[in-house]
Amino acid sequence: MADADLIIENGTIVMEGGSFSAALIVANGQVIAYAENASDWDAPERIDADGLLVMPGGIDVHTHFEEPDPNLLEGFTSGGRAAAAGGLTTVVEMPQARPTTTTPAQFAEKVKLVNEHAVVDMALWAGAIGPPQQRTDDLTAMADLGAAAFKSFMASSSPLFPAVDTAQMLWVMEEAAALGIPYGLHAEDQSLLQAGLARTQGAGRRDPLAHAESRPPIVETVAVSTVLLLAAETGCHAHICHLASAGALELVRDAKARGRHVTTETCPQYLMLNTGDLERLAGFARCAPAIRPQAEVDRLWEGVLDGAIDLICSDHCPYTIESKETGYQNIFDAPLGLSGVQTLYPAMYSEAVVRRGLPPERFVQLLSTNPARIFGLYPRKGSLTIGADADITLLDPAATWTVTVEDALHRHKWTPYAGKQITGRVTRTIRRGETIFNDSLEGEGRILAAAGSGVYLPRGYGELPA
Repeated sequence: MADADLIIENGTIVMEGGSFSAALIVANGQVIAYAENASDWDAPERIDADGLLVMPGGIDVHTHFEEPDPNLLEGFTSGGRAAAAGGLTTVVEMPQARPTTTTPAQFAEKVKLVNEHAVVDMALWAGAIGPPQQRTDDLTAMADLGAAAFKSFMASSSPLFPAVDTAQMLWVMEEAAALGIPYGLHAEDQSLLQAGLARTQGAGRRDPLAHAESRPPIVETVAVSTVLLLAAETGCHAHICHLASAGALELVRDAKARGRHVTTETCPQYLMLNTGDLERLAGFARCAPAIRPQAEVDRLWEGVLDGAIDLICSDHCPYTIESKETGYQNIFDAPLGLSGVQTLYPAMYSEAVVRRGLPPERFVQLLSTNPARIFGLYPRKGSLTIGADADITLLDPAATWTVTVEDALHRHKWTPYAGKQITGRVTRTIRRGETIFNDSLEGEGRILAAAGSGVYLPRGYGELPA
């Protein structure tokens, strides 16, 4: 009888290449075998996954846990706990923080904080703000430290993270292409955005829909067209962050048909909410790009179902309840950002697989395999092949439940999805062979991983020998 550390038996294993029934055998934090007969193996821990889907751990490539920050809104520990409860084993953290992650020293400090505070495994984006603030050596050094990708804003984010103009963006693309690293863009055109804000605010508008009307789809479409033109010129792998409009999607679709190296993501807020929800939720649905009308939502779903959209991520960016409540009086006073890391995985299973018939294997591509491939973590992450990290999400596909604020494990207890009925519930999350979330326990006791048990994942981690 062979020895292992963990045996998961009686479940259905789902990977991008297909689904099958077998026992999954884990030792030393890795998948070491599949077995038709689990009795051939001995292990101190056995999990009966009868009726459950056994899938690669979810990967969220767009989170704003924003550590370090003296006014910490989330942090690696609370954000990681929420991620684990939502079936995620890896997140890729954005470069906004105080200070921002735009220098090698700041990047190295953030790596240190990951190893001290993370609950799930974490990779890091590096901020790209271009010359004269940055030099080639800065981007090269952050790449050497393992940056998963570079990130820029085309519209102002904050004084700490200035937007890039076209010349700066071209420079970053040339550097990223030379380094072989993806370049992610928050694609909204600055001049059109400023004009939209001046128009709506100048008319005295403060209602929730004024936010959407100040950043209409054309703001995104023009920006995406610029990104794609520059990417074609440089050969850079451009990654469009949080795609939210049909026009931008068609540009991406066309670029892919021409053989361009472009990938894109969208988020649950652009697939589950519409402008009616923005009217109802006000500041609690204020994000950028803005929530769109249902016709745009339907077009985005077409992109998810036909593969034009490569992955789905949360863009988890929480703020206090008090700050978001200001949007009821003046939508422009509420900060931009939504909570979503805990609901990403089950909500998208419910919406994509249950409601729209997406095959579970494609769901795994969108939430695990494609994120791992794009950000240099595959195949050790995003798959359950032999030798991969034993990052595993067990999901009950028949369980129906309702999203509640009381269940939230992220720092600020609100969610725009409260009251939504979900089919498909995460029952257990396993990171490198260790259970970090067990839904059969109670409250915060469901989280079984300590701060600092997550590790930093440099780009290329997936290629390292297991």
